[in-house]
Amino acid sequence: MESMELSSKEKIELRRFWRIIYKKLSQPSSPADKHTGLLTGFLATTEFASVQDSHDLVEYCGPNLTVKVADVITFAHEFKSVYPDTFPEKKVIKAARMAATFSQGNTWNGIVETTSSMIFSTSKRFQELAKDTSGEMRHVVHRTVQKYLERALDVVADRLKCNLKDPDMPSYLKTNIDIAVDRLMPDVKLEIFRKTQDLFVPEVTNLLTEEKMSVDTNVVKKPSLYLLLRAKILYHLFPYDKSIWMSFKDTWWLIFTTIGLVPVVGQLWWLFLFIIKDKTDEHQLCQFIIGFKSAQFFTLGLLATATGVMAYIRCIIFGSMELCHEHGPGLETWGVFFFILQIGLVWTAFFRLPYTVAFNEAVNIKQIPKPALPESTEALQVMKHLPVDARRLSIPKSTADREPTSSILSHFRGKAYRDIFGNTLHLDRGGYLMKFCGYETICLAIISLLSCVILWYPFANWQRRALFYWLRTTYGVMSFPFLIFKVPVLTTILLHTKRMGYNEHGDTVCAVAASNRTDSTIAT
Repeated sequence: MESMELSSKEKIELRRFWRIIYKKLSQPSSPADKHTGLLTGFLATTEFASVQDSHDLVEYCGPNLTVKVADVITFAHEFKSVYPDTFPEKKVIKAARMAATFSQGNTWNGIVETTSSMIFSTSKRFQELAKDTSGEMRHVVHRTVQKYLERALDVVADRLKCNLKDPDMPSYLKTNIDIAVDRLMPDVKLEIFRKTQDLFVPEVTNLLTEEKMSVDTNVVKKPSLYLLLRAKILYHLFPYDKSIWMSFKDTWWLIFTTIGLVPVVGQLWWLFLFIIKDKTDEHQLCQFIIGFKSAQFFTLGLLATATGVMAYIRCIIFGSMELCHEHGPGLETWGVFFFILQIGLVWTAFFRLPYTVAFNEAVNIKQIPKPALPESTEALQVMKHLPVDARRLSIPKSTADREPTSSILSHFRGKAYRDIFGNTLHLDRGGYLMKFCGYETICLAIISLLSCVILWYPFANWQRRALFYWLRTTYGVMSFPFLIFKVPVLTTILLHTKRMGYNEHGDTVCAVAASNRTDSTIAT
């Protein structure tokens, strides 16, 4: 059977071939004499050939479908005409005849058993090797993929610069385009590298989720009313297993979100959310800052502007100056208190951000056991059956060799500092959101300077109230740049955080991608 071993490309084509035969012969009301129809037309009109090659062939096709050897030979000739370079026609015909010889009837089982052993032989051997060398091999392959991805992304960046420029464009715009692309590409590379790392090491991504969602059946604690309320609010507002589109269908999500937009109650609501949220997680604290500043733009900015304009229009319609003094737009004493509370809440969140824990650090704290080196004789024998390119990926000899050598990852590996109390802080937490702290500082300085001018100048009481009202409105409008973090794609690139959410118990866990959600999870 050594002559029946297939290459990786031949295995893919062979899987596709058996599935197409199954689809062709299992069509209802299809006469047997039409089984020899043109396979090329079938390939062009069906999506069956696009089924992922990772499906189990035996489970997909089933054990009861029968097929004649003559039909297999006919289909093999036609399939060879479509894929002349990669399809192993002779091996397929030989396997079909062997299956017919060793079985009592011309059953599909004989063909599947013969060919499936050839298809999965190499993959099973690699899985046995992966039991001993999974961690080491993944580090090697991941580092190799990173190297080629970084080169490809550099080419994409150069082409993007050329496509964005115009011959008649001013030179300073061309220079700014180059600067913008050069500054943005490292962030794009970092997120792509993180995605590839999740593909190569999927169990590390779900480690924190699985551990926090595991329930100890021996210890049953009755949660308090506060914990039940906290879990309900956080799970409906920031669920780990729902997208934003699924949250739109959640009545509780709509109610809780609307409360945050109410002018007076919303300010207390955001204070309550800040108290109950997990302030040790980087992603959750970033989402709080972004959500709070976005709410300020809509409530203190747009809504306050519309309210003030309507108040002035009412003064004009009634033509009374006294009415404008009493009922015109103005900021009361309690409004000033809530305004200061909002500013203090934002700055508290910004000051807390460098002390948060990133997801990858939370995983490293768990001290994942390192896989053992492949010292067994069986693993060494399996290495002989691997392709030459796979054997060239030698296992690193030291722990230092396992670390990614990408300049992008080393560029974003922030340096830790110590405060005066000995606590560790990272100034790179939150990505570009931390840089917006400087923008928030400028806004606060402008508001503070104008407030001092209003208090110093001898304005009338109603004039001072109106000026403070529009000063607060200006501060709300200046929150507009934070809306850029609400764009789904830009959020990932600008924040560099792992998306986290809350489960039904109020625990912070990893968010589940839509493709990985179970049917029961989606149903709930």
